[in-house]
Amino acid sequence: MKGVKKGEVFMFRYNTDMISRRDRIFFITISFVFFVAIFAPFIIAELKCGENTIFGGFLFNPIDGNSYLAKMYQGWVGEWRFKLPFTSEPGDGAYLFLLYLALGHLARLFHLPLLFVFHLSRVTGSIFLLWSLWSFLGEFYENPRVRKFAFALASFGSGMGWLLLPFGAFTSDFWVAETYPFLSSYANPHFPIGLALVLWLLKPRILTKIKEGRWIFVAFGVT
Repeated sequence: MKGVKKGEVFMFRYNTDMISRRDRIFFITISFVFFVAIFAPFIIAELKCGENTIFGGFLFNPIDGNSYLAKMYQGWVGEWRFKLPFTSEPGDGAYLFLLYLALGHLARLFHLPLLFVFHLSRVTGSIFLLWSLWSFLGEFYENPRVRKFAFALASFGSGMGWLLLPFGAFTSDFWVAETYPFLSSYANPHFPIGLALVLWLLKPRILTKIKEGRWIFVAFGVT
């Protein structure tokens, strides 16, 4: 454990390269439960489909979900510039939504369904998020038990909006997915990747390098 003094703020730096066996078991266990929770509903939905129904592959915000597949399809046909398919003024496109265009290229390259690649990338983004969260918390919590509790709470937690459910309120806890690790991982790939990058930028060691100007362009690129 190393202390890092920044002005009047003192933060503990946990050596994330030296993780005990108990820490590894805890991290793997929480991650396993996390992935079961974000994928079991999709599997159940697929199994519940009858002969006359088809599961579209999305349980959270299917409108946006299908738009991601549409962007991936543009990559699948070879595009690197996103184009609006429904417009009276077609143009040359722009370098937007590059993640989904790239996923479309990967789907074509490996002959995989777009929906499968979408959920596979959701897994990858979620792994990145959980590891970034674990590493980030290690920068601040000296006590391993506190770190584990914080990791579990941050992985599965949300806001306090559930207290208003009996009164018919539908708060942002249930639909602003990009705010919470669990809901972001449940929704799409780019939400957990974005949260993971934010956590990475907020790590004290990275902030120090950014303030010194050494990683300023990297920070701009990540943001």
